[in-house]
Amino acid sequence: VLAIALALLALRLAAGIGSFVHGRNKLGHIDRFAQSHALPLWLARLATGVQIGGGIALAVGLATPLAALGLTVFGAWATVELIHRKGEPFAAPGRHSWDAGLMYTVVPLAVLLCGPGAYSLDALIAAR
Repeated sequence: VLAIALALLALRLAAGIGSFVHGRNKLGHIDRFAQSHALPLWLARLATGVQIGGGIALAVGLATPLAALGLTVFGAWATVELIHRKGEPFAAPGRHSWDAGLMYTVVPLAVLLCGPGAYSLDALIAAR
């Protein structure tokens, strides 16, 4: 049980912090992000908000199902975008590839299916 709780914490922290950083890096450049992916500006803003807000929420384990769902959907969209529209390879050292997008899809999906674990704000709130 301890190992599972620690594994879920590690998954939440890795995907949450990574998503937050990716979203934060878009701030000030959302219009460029929208153009490079042929998105309407409102959808680019929503995607950035999901990465930032969902990343923070996933990392601390607060509203975890909602955060994990949002990040799973965003990760899946980004991965499909990289594969089909940009034609990127699965893994290519020194080049952009879609293997990281797959991880940003699968990790929040695993948390969505397994729950946030014992070391989360959701568990702390539920214990009260």
